Order: sequence, then structure tokens, then C-alpha cells
Amino acid sequence: MTHALLLVDDDENILHGLARALHQQPYRIYTAKSGEEAMWVLKRQSIDVIVTDERMPGLLGTELLAWVAGNYPDVVGMVLTGFPSVETAVRAINEGGVYQFFIKPCKEVELAIAIRKALERRDELRRRRQLVELAPRPSGGAQGPVTPTPLAAGTPVTAPAE
Repeated sequence: MTHALLLVDDDENILHGLARALHQQPYRIYTAKSGEEAMWVLKRQSIDVIVTDERMPGLLGTELLAWVAGNYPDVVGMVLTGFPSVETAVRAINEGGVYQFFIKPCKEVELAIAIRKALERRDELRRRRQLVELAPRPSGGAQGPVTPTPLAAGTPVTAPAE
């Protein structure tokens, strides 16, 4: 199965550089020059991982990832920014569920490894969800495990009769 990767940055040179660095990887690579364009791509293509810049005209990368998390929760998000801040990192994690946070310039090999690990994580979560969906469900009258009733304070505990 070929995975799809969406690279988002308002700097075309960075987009071309990232795409060139990843071209030997077994991915379908899509690019977008804005958060709005990325949303358009996500609505039309099945994307597995999105790597986005933070500071772009219009929609910030963290805002894009928050939208992605709400609309496409299976897509793994990553931030690649030249203007890191604790506030941005916290927002990316809390609102966008970001898997990895990179500072520009980053080593291409580190980015490629992180993308591969993100895809492995995504595939594992997908397999687990499929197993849960395939697991037999209890029929009408079946009950789950019995939850013991807590004892009131001061109640003596005795061994069960045999």
C-alpha cells in the first residue's frame, strides 16, 4: 500500500526541496502553498501524513492541524517551522495532536525517519481499530464483568464460605 504525504509551506523553494528529498521514498507526495489549499487537497485525496509550516499567510499551520484533527483524525500531523516557540509547540500538540515538531532547517534524514515512524504508528492504530471492529460483540442478554460493590467504612471483611 502506497502512503500519501501532504507537504504544506508558503515557500515554494522549501516545498520543492522537501519533495526532492523524499522523492525516493514510496509515497505519493502532494504539496500545498497555504492552509486553505491543503484543506482543498485533503477533501479530494486520501492523505496519511501532513507536514506543515507554521507561519503562512491566512491559516497558521497549527490552525490547519486543529482542523485536520477534527475532520480527518487518522491523518498524522507534523510541524516544520522556522519560528519555533513554546506557545506554538503547545498549541500544535493540544489542538492539532501533532506527532512531531521540527525546526527549520532540519536534516532531511531526520524528517524522513519521523515520517516513516508516523506511518508505522498510523498503520498500527488502523490495524487495532480493525481488530476491535471485527471482535464479536455480546448478544442481547450478555453482561460484562461484575463490578464489586464497595464496602462501607468500618465493615469487617470475612473470607467467603466454602
